Amino acid sequence: MQPLCASFSLPTSPTPLHIQRSKLVKLESKKTFSISPESPNNLATWTKKLKHLLVSKRLDEAKNLFVELRANGIEFGFITQTMLIDAFFKSGRVFDARQVFEKMPERSVVTWTSMVSGFVRNGLSTVGFCVFVEMLESGVVPNDFAFSAVLHACAELGVLELGEQVHSMVVRLGIVSACRIANCLIDVYSRCRSIDKAQLIFEKMVERDIVTFTTLISGFCVNNLFESAVGVFDQMLLEGLEPNEHTVSSVLTACGSMLGEQIHGYMIKTMTDQSVHSACSLIEFYSRNGRIGAAKLVFENLEARNVVTWSSMISCCIRHEQIEDALWLFHDMICTGIEPNEYTFAAVLGGCGMSSEFFSLGRQLHCLAIKLNLVSDNRVLNALLTMYGRSGGVDYLEKVFERIENLDVVSWCAAISGYFQNGFDEKSIKLVSRMHKEGFVPNEYGLSSTLSSCANLASLDQGKHFHCLALKVGCDLDVCVGNALINMYAKCGSIEDARLIFDAMPDHDLMSWNSLIHCYAHHGNGNQAISVFNTMMDARNIMPDHSTFVGILVACSHMGCVDQAFRYFDTMLDQYGIMPSASHYACIVDMMGRAGRLMEALHIINKMPFEPDVLIWKTMLASCKLHKNLELGKLAAEKVIELSPKDSAGYVLLSNMHAMHGEWKDVENVRTMMDEQGIKKGAGCSWIQISSEVHVFTAHDFSHGKADSVYFTLNLLYKEMKVENGCSAEMIFVSYDL
Repeated sequence: MQPLCASFSLPTSPTPLHIQRSKLVKLESKKTFSISPESPNNLATWTKKLKHLLVSKRLDEAKNLFVELRANGIEFGFITQTMLIDAFFKSGRVFDARQVFEKMPERSVVTWTSMVSGFVRNGLSTVGFCVFVEMLESGVVPNDFAFSAVLHACAELGVLELGEQVHSMVVRLGIVSACRIANCLIDVYSRCRSIDKAQLIFEKMVERDIVTFTTLISGFCVNNLFESAVGVFDQMLLEGLEPNEHTVSSVLTACGSMLGEQIHGYMIKTMTDQSVHSACSLIEFYSRNGRIGAAKLVFENLEARNVVTWSSMISCCIRHEQIEDALWLFHDMICTGIEPNEYTFAAVLGGCGMSSEFFSLGRQLHCLAIKLNLVSDNRVLNALLTMYGRSGGVDYLEKVFERIENLDVVSWCAAISGYFQNGFDEKSIKLVSRMHKEGFVPNEYGLSSTLSSCANLASLDQGKHFHCLALKVGCDLDVCVGNALINMYAKCGSIEDARLIFDAMPDHDLMSWNSLIHCYAHHGNGNQAISVFNTMMDARNIMPDHSTFVGILVACSHMGCVDQAFRYFDTMLDQYGIMPSASHYACIVDMMGRAGRLMEALHIINKMPFEPDVLIWKTMLASCKLHKNLELGKLAAEKVIELSPKDSAGYVLLSNMHAMHGEWKDVENVRTMMDEQGIKKGAGCSWIQISSEVHVFTAHDFSHGKADSVYFTLNLLYKEMKVENGCSAEMIFVSYDL
């Protein structure tokens, strides 16, 4: 990454600091005229009044007074105007602060520093750094406070080159040994993933304070060097420094279960007042280690709770899928008079989205967020998008999305995922294209949802386009995106590409292996599927789940390996403790049906440890149709119709079986039943994509613009096959009236 400013250097002849201070005093003591005959013309009086307004946080009145006085020729000095700038920045009024600054005739190093730190504090680190460069170009020498502010900007931007340039300036000025500057440098190098340089600065420091140790501990944690973080904490104790709440909170992120308990004990012994910060860290620590009971105990023993501790405990419960506990906590929080903030709403809305039974409550929370004026915050809006997407409320999702004024990447990807989760695959793909056109780059979650939509539509060309986008963005090797690519290529019939993606991935999770196993199984490559399964078992760091064995049983079914399938079926429970589900039994029934062993398949259904669902009976019915077993087929059809009376599949299969046996009266009876129930079978369709356009066809469909040409070509193909194969076209295709 190129630095924001190509280069900058120190001014050659800076104004001495004592002269700057002299000018400052003179300007503050300058006499001005009064606004009106009744108004006092003493600058000190106006300064006192302006300061009173600032302390009282009456910023609008302070601004109006300042503008009016300036219009009447009254100019405040550096100190007062800097106070005004600082007050505006602390209230988020960046534009007002910039206006005051730009109209100042002269500026001190304090004023410049306030501008740099103000921009950084308001999330405008790039602007803050550029203001620092303007300060240098104006001839003002930065002090250690100014350097601290600009180093904070470098850390927020995460640009190592800028931090190194500022570091070189600090060395040239001879203030690198100052503890404040050294602490900031440690923070910059840590957050820019250059932890070795951060440690080098730490080791060269003559004096270290609590902030020094805390900053390095945090730096090691950010870089996932947890053992080193604990080592620095030990060194701090050996040097006789008492850790504060921030130190303890940082080291808790690096602790395992046993060491974390020891830190907790240390906190109880040495910290008489447990702060909100340390309490939240303890809740997070126990939650991360799966000890939800201990986290609740910490929360219950707190003497004082605020919105942060309540929000932490709610998030902890949701992370462990204890949704009802989280919602009751939210209820208790409201009852105690504590008003939830945007973080609380983001957490509790996320919990409502985890189960459709909480959809109504989620809508009520949406109303409450509107009443509390929190729906302008993107955290809340993005949580609403996720909640509505997971709960099937696509209409609500669209309304929320269209009303977001400042869309961010999370907003786009939440809406994209919501469309995919609810089967709106075409909308999901179109939204990614729109997102890209508007200058946003989808993250790995948005891309994986879009690729899954391409898989559902069997849109290989579109999927390849998004694969290229993933390559360009640099997240093609991410596990989440890699799994979606394997699935997309597999469902589009490109098995070789699916395997190439798998082999290129540096890391695989269980879904990666399952996706490849299912890829081979559903394309009839049973031996390959079993080979992948054996390789996964040799890896020793992955345990199969129920989806793994569904893929293996499908593979065995397609190969007709009945005995091998039963061995895997028995292995599930005996070796891996996986209780067979309806999907596994459906695979077994399908396999026995394909082999023509229908009575054995029926026996398996009758011996199942739970009531067979409609999928199992549909599988049995399809096998009966395949082998023309009308008697068993009627039984299976009755079960399908009983379990799913509105599903056309059972009626159609039964009707086809009667037709195969010439029982036309029964065929008519089945159709009458469908009419009485108001059941209609949707027309099957096929589609093909040519030059980014999808063409859809249904049976006996003449709606396509080139239907005549299509059917003419089909007729020619029929005739050629008839000649070449020595059989009638009707034996291969259903005939059409051309």
